[in-house]
Amino acid sequence: MVRFVVLSICLLPIFCFSQNENDLYRHSKTSYHGSARFEAMGGSFGALGADLSSYQINPAGYGRYSSSLFGASIFGGGSSTKSTFNSVLTKASSGQGGISNLGFVIANDVSENGNGFLFNQFGLGYNQIESFKNEIRYEGQQFSSLLDNFVSQIQGYYPEELNTYFPFSSDLAYQTHTIKYDAVNQEFYSQLNAGDVYHSREIFTKGGINEFYFNLSGNYLNKLYIGGNLSIRSYRYIEDYKHSETLVDTSGTDLRGFDYNYYLKTKGNGVNLRFGAIYLANESLRFGLALHSPTFSEMTDTWSAGMSSRFTNANYTVVDSLIPVGDYKYKVRTPARVVGSVAFVFGTKGCLNVDVEYLSYRHAHFKSTSDLKYEAYNYEYENDYAKSVFQDALNVRIGGEYVLFAGCFLRGGFAYYGNAFNSDLQIELEPDMIISGGIGFKTKKFTLDLTYRQRTNTTTYYAFSNSLTTIANSTGNVVISGIINF
Repeated sequence: MVRFVVLSICLLPIFCFSQNENDLYRHSKTSYHGSARFEAMGGSFGALGADLSSYQINPAGYGRYSSSLFGASIFGGGSSTKSTFNSVLTKASSGQGGISNLGFVIANDVSENGNGFLFNQFGLGYNQIESFKNEIRYEGQQFSSLLDNFVSQIQGYYPEELNTYFPFSSDLAYQTHTIKYDAVNQEFYSQLNAGDVYHSREIFTKGGINEFYFNLSGNYLNKLYIGGNLSIRSYRYIEDYKHSETLVDTSGTDLRGFDYNYYLKTKGNGVNLRFGAIYLANESLRFGLALHSPTFSEMTDTWSAGMSSRFTNANYTVVDSLIPVGDYKYKVRTPARVVGSVAFVFGTKGCLNVDVEYLSYRHAHFKSTSDLKYEAYNYEYENDYAKSVFQDALNVRIGGEYVLFAGCFLRGGFAYYGNAFNSDLQIELEPDMIISGGIGFKTKKFTLDLTYRQRTNTTTYYAFSNSLTTIANSTGNVVISGIINF
């Protein structure tokens, strides 16, 4: 159930702390998680409905209920990463678990009204949209250093200006003496020599996107189902990493190595709407159409950084009182989505559903906060750049269910999530792919479902310019759901 998010640090210069396209990417490229049945079928429910998590695809899906119910789901598993940096492979892993879905549906028989509507339904619940918990490590040897980037960004400045313009990067290096200033030539230089350095970076992320939803739906003559949904999202993302470098050849310098630390915390809330319909052409063929509004969110970032260095005869550390801390509030709008679906029902033997979802990542953008505590900022450059690197994408989900015998179901699913970045950038080397399968047992009053889901993707990560790592992510989770019918 994890999107780590791709750690979504595909392209994150560590000395750039304003919001950028990576934040938009992390907000926008979300998948669908929830009940075990929903997960087992790859989240493909746009023309089927009748599942607690189906509202995420098409809120008309609740219209398929004719009785009330309560359900809950838990998940557990882990993620693993394989990072390749200059031909050195490094592995890392982390565990996950929690509540993935919790909700109820109240179905009301309104057929006596004589207006064609047979039932209406009210749904309320919680769903986990994404989990950001992940761990990535890489190491290897190369000539380019983080200090090279710190030096290049401050040429033309004076030492007394570093704390004003580069408090989270070059100023820390200057305080720890890894960067020096040549007053005669009026230029900065690093304490590195002409040899290679050995890199090591540990990246830890946690948090997630959770959704609380309200759903209204109706059943018209068992032929047309309509629905609307209001969802309130809570967002929490924490990134904490340590970048270390050690000189391979120490001739000509007293510097032996350094450590750079960075911490970011993002918190916020957002809201979106979904509208949808399902039409039964006949008992075997069904069509679904849904529109998801953009999610409008307000976020607050808090970040800090520190650094220490190691020399032959001394070590230097930025003292706590001088560690820089920054914060800023801003608004985010993610892309709208359109989902078209078709389902085939094979009598009492099973069903097959296909969802095709379109969204344009180029429509994601930032907006300045209206909070007077923070200085207004024009995001024109960031938004224009995001438009130039993002692209339109199609997500495809296919899921099926087969009745093994009365009350026992075998399920399988596949999902493909198209790349958000255009191919010229070579950031998402492989699209997100999900393969899932599960089994379910159903009685008149109780349902128990069990699912396993595997998600994979491959991205590139730039710690800084001239420092490229390829990261293969894999997440496996088991989901268990229980449903009680009233």
